[in-house]
Amino acid sequence: MEPSLLIADASTLLNFLKVRRFDLVQGLGYKVRVVDAVYAEAESEREQLEALINEEALCVITLEGEVLTGTVARLLSLGLGQGEAFSFAAAIEFEGAIAIDDRRAIKRAQTLASRIRIITSPDIVIAGIHANRITIAEADALKEEWAEKYRFRLRFSSFSTQIVEQK
Repeated sequence: MEPSLLIADASTLLNFLKVRRFDLVQGLGYKVRVVDAVYAEAESEREQLEALINEEALCVITLEGEVLTGTVARLLSLGLGQGEAFSFAAAIEFEGAIAIDDRRAIKRAQTLASRIRIITSPDIVIAGIHANRITIAEADALKEEWAEKYRFRLRFSSFSTQIVEQK
């Protein structure tokens, strides 16, 4: 069975690109896509994005058509940014999950996209811990780097408090 699609919004995409741990996103087993609006937002990591595109680890998609235009317009009217609106529209259209960290955007978009699977940066790190791709100590170091260098703060002290035993 082919893996499902994961549409990466700029917030989550940049979190992992900036710390050079896109491997954690890849380890989820999804085909990772970004909409062209998010690609444009991620200019600071263009070289790394191009490398991932060349490796076919990531693809850029362009949304077209009246239905998508209508969905994007409705999402924009809810107060989502352009990248967020296009990302949610792509997730709706292609029945994929969305990787996004903006809680406000998630709450607003769920009025139109209640069945879309939301995956956050902490979810990706926790999946990596469970798959032994990253240790808790390394995960906590990422958490600190995100907070100190990139203003992305998580509301828990350590990933060890977020790990639930798999049964």
